[in-house]
Amino acid sequence: MSTLDELIKKLESCDFKVSTDTRKDLTGSVYFALSGENFDGNTFVHEALHKGAVAAVTSDTQNVGENIFVVDDVLKTLQAVARIYRKKFSIPILAIGGSNGKTTSKELIRDVLQTQYRVHATEGSLNNHIGIPFSILSMPRDTDIGVFEIGANHPHEHIDLLDILEPTHVVVANNGMDHLEGFGSPEGVRAANKEIYDWAKTHTAHAFVNEEDTDLMQDSEGLERTLYKTEQGKEYTTQLIGTYNQINIALALCIGDYFKVDKEKATQAIADYAPHSKRSQLLVKDDVTFIVDCYNANPSSMRLAVKSFMESPAQNKAVILGDMLELGTYAETEHEKVVKKIKEYMSLGKLQQAVFVGNNFKKVLGEQPENVLWFADSAQVREWFVKQDFTGYTVLLKGSRGVKVEKVFE
Repeated sequence: MSTLDELIKKLESCDFKVSTDTRKDLTGSVYFALSGENFDGNTFVHEALHKGAVAAVTSDTQNVGENIFVVDDVLKTLQAVARIYRKKFSIPILAIGGSNGKTTSKELIRDVLQTQYRVHATEGSLNNHIGIPFSILSMPRDTDIGVFEIGANHPHEHIDLLDILEPTHVVVANNGMDHLEGFGSPEGVRAANKEIYDWAKTHTAHAFVNEEDTDLMQDSEGLERTLYKTEQGKEYTTQLIGTYNQINIALALCIGDYFKVDKEKATQAIADYAPHSKRSQLLVKDDVTFIVDCYNANPSSMRLAVKSFMESPAQNKAVILGDMLELGTYAETEHEKVVKKIKEYMSLGKLQQAVFVGNNFKKVLGEQPENVLWFADSAQVREWFVKQDFTGYTVLLKGSRGVKVEKVFE
């Protein structure tokens, strides 16, 4: 019997419960000793067993003992195990990829489907080569539908994730300008997202496609697909801020309809959904209204957020915008576009205050009017902000995760 076969037998005995963190409860789990730039899980193998793990998977041959499985690559073994567990399910599995709005769409879809089904969905943003296996392995045996978010930052990564997940249904939310450093260009982003459709074609998966998006319609040609679009003139009760969320709502309702979810229950699920994790949140603190949309940012999501904010009815408006990271050679041009648009709004009297954060914006700011400020980091912005009087203002916070613009009000 091979090492993998023996490991699978051990996993079967604990219903595929896995763990990687010895600081958490390991009772009855198989510990996978993953390693990264700043840690080596192999050093905690014996500690994991002492704390209740029934077995440990390690790549360090010096780790020997009962219930210790030595493999060449712990991550690849974890992925192989996830593939095997996935095959135990004959249920609809939905994979959601694309540039912007994946997490919000996933959560809306989850909540709509949950009105009628037992749904398992990706927790947070566990959408990469490590997160996807864990998301699969945490799926209860009685799940009716699985909803998984998949994320990529370089070519072919989608294919690798799809080969592990083996979805029956796929979504590409949109083609934006995310991870240009890894994809090389907007065309590279589109090609990477098209990988999802290409995989679906060779595995007869069904696609949900935004019929208003020409690129997505072209790239999904030949697939069995269900089309959706924003319904003009139709309004839904929602706690989500930003008109750009309308298409995410339309997608969730389309998928609900496809799976025969009661329409009233579906729209109520949309109304009840409360955004979190710094995505399209509305928060009020000390008579200042914050639109918190700073979990992440790229040129396309930044453009949509600013446009939606400027079209909102708020009277006194301010923006605090952090650098957009991972843009590679596009960084200067794209930050320049944002600055130009903001100054344009200010010259028209539509925006009262603008604050930029980070070195990318500093390089392109040029001449700064009195009500345009720059700070090196978000901590400095907070020091300035608490001394100001923004009573009655609505403030948009937007920036890449690494900038942590939310520090302004925390």
